[in-house]
Parts: sequence; C-alpha cells; structure tokens
Amino acid sequence: MFSSSGLDYVPHPPQITIIPDTIKSKYDEVYFEGVELETTQFYERVRNDKYFEPSIEIISKESVAKFIETAINNKYERFLFLVNSNDIVDYMPVVTEALKKYPDIDSKVVKIGALSFPLAHLALECDKIFRATDSLDNVMSYINNFKNSFKILFYSPKENILPSVKRIDFDEDVISAAIQGKLFVYDGESIQEIRKNLQESYLEKMFDLFTEHTIGSKVVPFIVYTNRHSLYNDVLERKLISIYPRLKSLKKYPIPAILGNKMGPNTIGIGFIKKVDE
Repeated sequence: MFSSSGLDYVPHPPQITIIPDTIKSKYDEVYFEGVELETTQFYERVRNDKYFEPSIEIISKESVAKFIETAINNKYERFLFLVNSNDIVDYMPVVTEALKKYPDIDSKVVKIGALSFPLAHLALECDKIFRATDSLDNVMSYINNFKNSFKILFYSPKENILPSVKRIDFDEDVISAAIQGKLFVYDGESIQEIRKNLQESYLEKMFDLFTEHTIGSKVVPFIVYTNRHSLYNDVLERKLISIYPRLKSLKKYPIPAILGNKMGPNTIGIGFIKKVDE
C-alpha cells in the first residue's frame, strides 16, 4: 500500500505496510510522505513557503524491494499489492520490477484505480476478509466488486477564505465565496473538470452530483481536504449530515500529496463509497 492511499491517517493493523511517496522541494530537500513530512505539514508548507515548489515522486523499485525484504525477514509469507495505475499515478512498473528480485514469494499484484480514502478503505476491508476467511479468492471477489463503487467530488476554490461571519452555513455567503473556483470529479481513472452552469454555484452543483450518484444506495460518505483549518470542512460536513441525518459526524482525511499537489493547495472534496457485497 502506498502513501497515495492516505492510510497514514486511518487506524490500520501492522500487516498493512505503507510505502511512502517521495516529496522533493526546490531547496533540494527530500522527504518521505507521512514518515518525514506529514501530509498536513506538507500543505502548510505549500501555503506558507512560496519557494517550496514541491514535486512528488513515486518510490523507487529499490525501495519497494527493501520493504519486501523487511517483510520477509519479519516472517510474512504472502503479499497482496493494491497498485494504483491510471493517468494520475502509475505504480505498476515499479512494483513489477521490484518483484522480479523475489520470484519465489507468494505475491499478487492488483491494479485498482483508487486514490485517497477509497484506497485506504479497500485495504482495510481486504484485510478483514482475509483474516476472516483466509481466502485470497474472497478478497479478489471483493476487489472486483469494489471497482467503480466510489467517487470523489473535488472543489478547488480560487481562495479558500470565507466571509467573516459569526455563523457559516451552506448559504449565499459560502456560495458567493465559491464563485471563482473549479469543480472536479475523480472516478478512479481520471480527473475531469466540470464546467460551471451559470445558473448555479459550484457547491450547489457539487451536492447535486453527490445526491444523483448516491440516491437509493448505501454508501460510506467522507470528506477529504488539503487545509485542516478550512471552514469548508465544517460547511461540507453539515451539508452531508443534512443528507444523511443518522450520521453524527463524518470522517475527514487529508488528501494525499500526490493528488493534492496536482489539484491545488486549497482543494477539498466530498466522496462516497458504495457498500458492496463480498
């Protein structure tokens, strides 16, 4: 599992190993995401240091091989790699090359077009299934059903600053602050920008799409963000809870750097994962 899953911020068992992406700055600094530079620290640095100019690189095949070697030394015998492979980031060549060094290990590499919390959620569910059934076939069945079961709607405001009002709601104040933004949809394969309809705001369109894709379905809703202090976090949470009144609160997670760096330091998103049968 790679740091593009955002698994660092989700409680997970030790057998799920996170292989971090590499963050490089214009100053020639090099960090492992989540290990030497937390994702939230990364975004704070982006916003506060205009000369930071980070680039995100996926980990090398040598580093992946080192993680495999460590796992073997710790008596792990079977390996399942959930590998993102799409037009945003492609880990498949790195993992494939690294595994050539270990032709005898029992390993399975699965391509899955997921980033951020959906990928972390998938890893946790696969671990539960495997511990309950000890069956890789059951895990693969779940993965196949999981594909195309999630979506994230990203909103990237021009300025992630709301009017100074005592009470922030999903109302005209928030909508007017959003008017210069952009709205994107990530469906596991690509990020597509949605053109603004002149008759509605970006945020209104965002929730229209969310409702359209989730109506009549059992889903796990969530929020992902680049700025943990953004008032949009609370605005979107209140709106989603109004859609799902049984929820008391929503899970909120940082957007992995490799995705947030592509979309901008003020990006925030609402997403859902449809509950699937194993």
